[in-house]
Amino acid sequence: MRTAPGRLSLTQAQYEELRDELGTTPKVAGLSPTEVKALAALRRAPLGLVSARAVASRAGLSPTAASRALHHLESEDLVCREPATVALGRARAVELWHANVLHPRWSEIAANLGDVRPPRRPPAPASARGNRVPARLRHLFWNVNATQLDTGRAGPFIARRLLRREDPEGLAWGIAHLKPSDWREAARARGLDPSVRAMAENLARHGSR
Repeated sequence: MRTAPGRLSLTQAQYEELRDELGTTPKVAGLSPTEVKALAALRRAPLGLVSARAVASRAGLSPTAASRALHHLESEDLVCREPATVALGRARAVELWHANVLHPRWSEIAANLGDVRPPRRPPAPASARGNRVPARLRHLFWNVNATQLDTGRAGPFIARRLLRREDPEGLAWGIAHLKPSDWREAARARGLDPSVRAMAENLARHGSR
């Protein structure tokens, strides 16, 4: 409500709604708000994240801003990159971004990271809701329309994307939530590595539902 010319007084409910809409980033000495958001995203991903784009998606940042933040945090030894080999159909070498929980300042910083809230994203239309790709995996679908994230409407597309990304967490979710027919159709996609195609066909034969 307005209390004086040019000044507003918000109720607690209005304040909470505005905070959810805009997000919140607590101050951490020596770090920019962007760096705090990137660290918070890594703190919530104990298995690590595979790219700056994945960090950007979780933190509500642009890929460019996330990349700059990560490289500065790396120079301060607050994050690190760890080589990893993922065996999904074929061996794939990746570099996972991790927060450096052994840093002397980590306890001090981590105490504030739990208060970081990314800006709220517009909700999907009710007709597009259902068994949807969860928020923690949206970085795998960063350029995808919201209507293509529903397993009931776009299961084969989701399966194809998971197969091409070969993300362990994404595939684990897909095994539990996609139908055998989704994997079967995805296996027919052009350009799949034969070993990945074989994995899709195996998932179709042994799918949970």
